[in-house]
Amino acid sequence: MDEATKARLAKNEDFFREVNARINETAESHGLDSPSYEFFCECSDATCVERVNLTLSEYEHVRAEPKRFVVKNNHVVKEIEHVVETVPDHMVIEKHGEAGRIAVELEAKSTEE
Repeated sequence: MDEATKARLAKNEDFFREVNARINETAESHGLDSPSYEFFCECSDATCVERVNLTLSEYEHVRAEPKRFVVKNNHVVKEIEHVVETVPDHMVIEKHGEAGRIAVELEAKSTEE
């Protein structure tokens, strides 16, 4: 897999991370009280619209590490990421190499805005 493809895949995942951040912010700011919420799979497939059920604290735990993303099981691209945690509904993955660098860079930009 070439570096341009790895970069595109990392940027796809960042898009869904931003959507999920808005879900998290909305739930927190409106004081919504639910045991779990539906977040979008943060995999690199730009057409994926599968959902992952997480509590707000579970989502925030993943977001605490800029290289980590939540994806549906079997949505892992081994060339750019590895599995950190597996649960029945989803996996937590961590970017490595160029994809990891891009994830950190994009996270820094989103926190500046």
